[in-house]
Amino acid sequence: MLNLQSIYFGQKHKDFDNKDYDIIRKVSRLAKKHQKQCENSCNGEGIINGQRYYNGMIDDYAKRTYGQNIKSAYLDDNGEESVFDIEAGKIEDKINKLVYQFNYKKYALWRVKPLKIEYQGDPRGNTVKLFYENDYIEL
Repeated sequence: MLNLQSIYFGQKHKDFDNKDYDIIRKVSRLAKKHQKQCENSCNGEGIINGQRYYNGMIDDYAKRTYGQNIKSAYLDDNGEESVFDIEAGKIEDKINKLVYQFNYKKYALWRVKPLKIEYQGDPRGNTVKLFYENDYIEL
């Protein structure tokens, strides 16, 4: 956010301070992790905590291509929810907790809460969108 957008943003929002900037940096860091997990879910393979997971069938081809320690990304036999979706959900929970604490700690008496978050799972765009007083912040 250190670009021309931040100059205009600071001029428009006079009560914006370092605590607000810190929360935006934290959300930005978590948004990058969320983006990566959405890409992993879309691509069908990825690494979580040093373990490589694959959405397809674990056979000789998968072991040759992705390594011998490859694991299935699906936790159940139905194949509806993968570890990438679960990890993205955990990141969403962390972001929601940060935004909730920020809104109700600093602006407890206000009716309008300044930070709003939107999620979308398509990795071709931003998977996490952050708004400060209805102004989009480019993460």
